[in-house]
Amino acid sequence: MSPNDNPWIALAATPDLPIARTAVNRVVKDIAEVREIHVPYKPLSEKEVIFWAEQLEGAKGILLRSGYITAQFLKYLPDLKIVAVHGAGIDPVDLQACSEHEIYVTNTPGANADAVTEITIGLMLSLARKIPDSAYQVKQNLAWDDARHTGSELKGKTLGLLGLGEIGRRVAIIAKAFGMNVIGHDPGISESQVQKRGAKPVSLLELAQNSDFVSLHAPAIDATRHVINKDFFSKMKPTSFIINCARGSLINEVELANALTEKRLAGAALDVLEGEPPNPKSPIFNAPNVVLTPHMAGSTSECLNTIAETASGDIIRVFNGEVPRNALNGPF
Repeated sequence: MSPNDNPWIALAATPDLPIARTAVNRVVKDIAEVREIHVPYKPLSEKEVIFWAEQLEGAKGILLRSGYITAQFLKYLPDLKIVAVHGAGIDPVDLQACSEHEIYVTNTPGANADAVTEITIGLMLSLARKIPDSAYQVKQNLAWDDARHTGSELKGKTLGLLGLGEIGRRVAIIAKAFGMNVIGHDPGISESQVQKRGAKPVSLLELAQNSDFVSLHAPAIDATRHVINKDFFSKMKPTSFIINCARGSLINEVELANALTEKRLAGAALDVLEGEPPNPKSPIFNAPNVVLTPHMAGSTSECLNTIAETASGDIIRVFNGEVPRNALNGPF
């Protein structure tokens, strides 16, 4: 690569979805210029695509935390060589279109696993002990006695995991430390692998029927869209809870809201919703016993640094003519 090539990397981020710039600079050093482009995290019109493509013009690499890289977008980005996704899920990227343009797509598997695991356990405790509601009642209404809920312990309860990747495996370890029974369903791996990762393998039906807590850790693909739906809720115990720190598309949001309103479930904790930014008219906002957080599971300083270093490292490898370590397509 000639010094005159002057490559630059676009950090597709927004103020509420930041990328650890210091960590990127540490990896990139003097190899490439780094610019932050505040690409909105929403589907774009043709006019908006053209506008944002102009901001990204000439970038050879994109470290993508906000925005969607579509086939339409790629028509305007002939210099692009790599899209490094900030995290594990690559649903904001058209992988096939990138492959057709010989553009590498990478992710950062496992980089956010500890952060997401911790918030999953935190949300499980929040549901079991009704912590958010009690804290709100004390602070807002000074309702000291009325805010003292009788919750339940995790010990002896059954946790059902949908997905036994890096995050699911870690959640299983911590859940067992609480004295929970752990069952799991993951059609992407064998039953023996599910068992090795800390869960008793069960069917999806058994997961619904036997879990006191269901926690989702599956990717957003066609096969998992609305895998948690009215039928699944009908099989769950009315005393059970569901936690989603994976992708909003896994749950049919309307049917979950109905199940909660009709008291067919005890509660839910969601860090992700079907639409992001969410639809303010979604019935989930009026459903009872819901804890909602704004897709913050992977937002810790440690996690953001690790992701930024991993993703920018793969961008530099491509700039140097190498195959990236976490490539999901290629080699080209």
